[in-house]
Amino acid sequence: MNMNRIASLGLIFLTLLFANCSSDDEDAGNKNVNSVSATINGVNWKPTKINSVAFMKVKGMDQLLEIVVQDDTQILTLFCTSKSTAVNAMPLKEYNFILKDPMKEALLIPLESFFTNKYLIEGNTYAEYETTIGKITITAMDPVKRKVSGTFSFKASKVDVLQNKIVTPENYEIKNGRFTNLSYTVTVEDYKN
Repeated sequence: MNMNRIASLGLIFLTLLFANCSSDDEDAGNKNVNSVSATINGVNWKPTKINSVAFMKVKGMDQLLEIVVQDDTQILTLFCTSKSTAVNAMPLKEYNFILKDPMKEALLIPLESFFTNKYLIEGNTYAEYETTIGKITITAMDPVKRKVSGTFSFKASKVDVLQNKIVTPENYEIKNGRFTNLSYTVTVEDYKN
């Protein structure tokens, strides 16, 4: 992985993080209701809000899909990346994340997907976990209708305690994650050196 690719991934992630707004009302009248669900540490979970679903492409470089959802207690962010394609959609495939031992490996290999969990406590967010392994599988993505569906699962380990209001588990595991028929926005940018 070269520095240009790492820099472009960072640019894409930061742009999506700060540029996207909520898509709550977008499908209010649509009978094909979008949904997200998962089992988090053995408990069924559904978000109460889909904050954003965004596809971003840097022409000639990489593209990224980011999904941000939340309930009253936590925010989940999922994203996957691939080489840029001719259409505004990710290839239908499995995107993996494996954290390698930093003493043996210089980089996270492969950097195809990533996950974060942030706890919401009294108006503040706290990220206490580092993803160790996971995957996002894009099963359907329509660049005309701008709808995406897929599955996800991740495991993470606590790296720090950043608050003392709630006790958080040492390990965080998402199983049976599913997103269905989510509308996404598209941003396309030209690569600038």
